[in-house]
Amino acid sequence: MAKLDGWKRIGIVASIAWIVGAGAYTYNSESDRASDFIAEAHVRCDSDLQAWKDEQAREAAFQRCNKEAEDSLASAIDNARLEAVLVALVPVPLGWGFAYLVFFLVRWVKRGFAPPAERG
Repeated sequence: MAKLDGWKRIGIVASIAWIVGAGAYTYNSESDRASDFIAEAHVRCDSDLQAWKDEQAREAAFQRCNKEAEDSLASAIDNARLEAVLVALVPVPLGWGFAYLVFFLVRWVKRGFAPPAERG
């Protein structure tokens, strides 16, 4: 197994911190936002129930409102999970690739300033 230098170890720790932190934050914020939106829609749906004079029709409409809210919440949670995974995982390989590109370019430019005998 190859030994890791200090910068690579820092990169690994930063990558893990990003994955955990960004994933948890994104999941929580997206879940909260979706829950608030769905709750508002459910309140609007419930307020429309006052127009129903027939008790059975009102109960059927109420059940429909609940079913729509539950389905919307389940879909929103799935979307929040997907978004959290994307936000947590996609930037990590992009960051590593960018870091290696910068290191490569710095070394390449540095070699251009080296005396001709040291180039090689």
